[in-house]
Amino acid sequence: MGCMLRSDPMSLFDTYIQPEVAFETMSYLGDLGCCQFLDNMLDKWEGDIMEMSTNESNLMKNYVKMSEMYYVLEHVGPMLGDAELRRESFFSKKNTTAGAGDIGFGGQLMVLAGVVRRKRCFHFEMMLWRISRGNIYFRQASQDRIFKEPMSIKEIRKVAFLAICQGEELKLRMQKVCSGFRVNVYSCPKTYEERTDMLEKLGTRLLDIEQVLRKTDFHRCKTLRTISRQIRTWVIQVKKSKSIYHNLNYFNMDITKKCLIGQCWVPDRDVNKVQEGLKKCSQMVGTNVHSFMSKRNTDAVPPTFHRTNRFTKGFQALINAYGDSAYRELNPGLYTIITFPFLFSLMFGDMCHGIILLLFGYWMIINEKKFIAQRSTNEIWNIFFGGRYVITMMGAFSMYAGFIYNDWFSKAIVVMDAYWINNLNAEQIAANLIIELDPKDETGPVYIFGIDPIWKVAKNKIMVENSIKMKLSIIIGIVHMMFGIFLSLFNYIYFKRKYLIYLQFIPEILFLMCLFLWLVILIYLKWFTYSGKSGDLLTGAGCAPQILILFIDMMLLSTTKPVEEDCEAYMFKNQQTVQTILLVIALSCIPIMLFGPPGYIYYVNKRKTKEIMKTVSKFRGYQHRDSDKLSENDIVAQLKKYQVNFGELMIHQGVHTIEYVLSTISHTASYLRLWALSLAHAQLSEMLWIMIFAKLALSDHSILGSIKVFVVFAIWAIFTLSILVIMEGLSAFLHTLRLHWVEFMSKFYSGGGWPFRPFSFKGLMSGEEEKIDTVCKKRQTYLQE
Repeated sequence: MGCMLRSDPMSLFDTYIQPEVAFETMSYLGDLGCCQFLDNMLDKWEGDIMEMSTNESNLMKNYVKMSEMYYVLEHVGPMLGDAELRRESFFSKKNTTAGAGDIGFGGQLMVLAGVVRRKRCFHFEMMLWRISRGNIYFRQASQDRIFKEPMSIKEIRKVAFLAICQGEELKLRMQKVCSGFRVNVYSCPKTYEERTDMLEKLGTRLLDIEQVLRKTDFHRCKTLRTISRQIRTWVIQVKKSKSIYHNLNYFNMDITKKCLIGQCWVPDRDVNKVQEGLKKCSQMVGTNVHSFMSKRNTDAVPPTFHRTNRFTKGFQALINAYGDSAYRELNPGLYTIITFPFLFSLMFGDMCHGIILLLFGYWMIINEKKFIAQRSTNEIWNIFFGGRYVITMMGAFSMYAGFIYNDWFSKAIVVMDAYWINNLNAEQIAANLIIELDPKDETGPVYIFGIDPIWKVAKNKIMVENSIKMKLSIIIGIVHMMFGIFLSLFNYIYFKRKYLIYLQFIPEILFLMCLFLWLVILIYLKWFTYSGKSGDLLTGAGCAPQILILFIDMMLLSTTKPVEEDCEAYMFKNQQTVQTILLVIALSCIPIMLFGPPGYIYYVNKRKTKEIMKTVSKFRGYQHRDSDKLSENDIVAQLKKYQVNFGELMIHQGVHTIEYVLSTISHTASYLRLWALSLAHAQLSEMLWIMIFAKLALSDHSILGSIKVFVVFAIWAIFTLSILVIMEGLSAFLHTLRLHWVEFMSKFYSGGGWPFRPFSFKGLMSGEEEKIDTVCKKRQTYLQE
């Protein structure tokens, strides 16, 4: 019988439970609350490690204490020499007496020897000097030594000292100072023979303790390594069990308390797989009633789940960083696979720089299994490795753009004969390295592989490249935005919001096409209509109107003036009339976008409200039936659903309309970053080549110049990788990300969804194993130290 006088007697039992009733048995024993289950292997290892740690701590304390004592005797002994410490000194032979309040010189000779921290040594000496009023003999060792604290294994630099004074009172004061400075004081033998003998014994004892400590460390490390082989398995088992019971808490017990009922989201593609798994588990246990799932109808919004693989995961991560898409909304990640590296390449267009990115991404891809197994904890490396396929695609597209730009480390290659025929001889070229190209010069066949390489040595190269890249950025930007608006059409069709097709999609696309697609058409008209080689004055390059002036005059409804008196102001007849009609159509789309959707929703809600009110009137007089009361309550709830304030609808739609109208201008201008960064990248690459490699190495044709090539090449390569590839690459990446998040996705992407987070051991273990690896690595580093 148990009582409070003594603890209850205990007995150890081996318990055997059948697997199919393990959960119920443990639940019953948990209700009883009288069984404690043990992990014998873990307890044994824990006891062994604790015992070894305690023994090592005690040995370490003795070792540090003896080491300090050995160090004190080793350095204090030479200070004392062969002198003997007598009880009285020559001061006591004098019949001098101390004054009132003074410390007398007579009395027993007191010797203090020990170690003090090096950084406190000076203050310690000054304090002893003050309390003794200079009546003390103090010396310290010439060399300090590093000792380790027994518990923290922290290294501390200490120095030995010797202090001699007379009198018990002064001795007590010195002992208080030593206690305040945490000084370790050791007794010093009186005779030279005793000091020598103790020094030898301490040396022998220290060697013995060192051997014991080494063996203790060896056995403890061996035990920890044995445990470390199984700790991963244990943690995974605990994590799995914890996750299982955590998800079991989401279930509810039915009335009969024989079944657990829970709700879960399952992708339709995986329903059969889950059903088969439930059936298989039920057959393994041998239950009479199999587990099953039953689909239910609900108005709740399902989570968003996009299936990805190793290739598409990085692109989808770029979209998820902005926000999770709504359920069944078009996923921008699919189109980002092409558009993202393409826009990046326009700003990073260099054949050789693209090859560097491609090789770096390909290196990570072919070694991805090794890197995944290493489970690195470096956050920056994990970001690059997670986007290895994105980097590879950006490198491949940059090679394409570099081929079109004809940029190979800022140099051009000749694939075919240039369009411009060079009529200068070698002396003329040497005298003037920059050629000014005139459209009236003799030309050959059109250079079809990108930009003509002759422009690299042309005087007006910057002006031509600026014009081409700026117009291309506008064209690509408008096409990109139109693509985003057309994607919104598919969202409206899928979600059965046909009214938005007429009241929002058509006005939006008309507004963009009438203004900015017209701007693209003007660019192409100027390219195909005007030429520097044209014999007609009106279609010559000098009479080409400025597109920006035409567009501004179109918006201001003003008449454009010709560039020259003999030139035409417009590209074709009735162009001003066409532009006026396009402007009127664009402006008429604004009120449709502003008032159309709110007015339609208000009309539909009002009509639904009238229909519901008619239905509610039918239940009057039949309220004695409970089913009728329930139906009326449901109808009233639906009535509240359609009672939406028209003012709120107008505010929401007004913000959307103003944002769209203004964003068409700002977003179009935003795509000019494609031109700006491409030009900056090309000019910076050319500057590094000319200022570093060409000027410092290639211009020297002597023997020394051949040696300088290797040194300067290394410097140029470092600047190219660090500035042009890494820094410029990150800059182009961020600008590309902004173009997708703001300019592209704002046209059709609403977001606002919530991600699908399934109960999965794979995702659970990946993060846990990284933590385990970090702990194991820290422990291994500690053991090595």
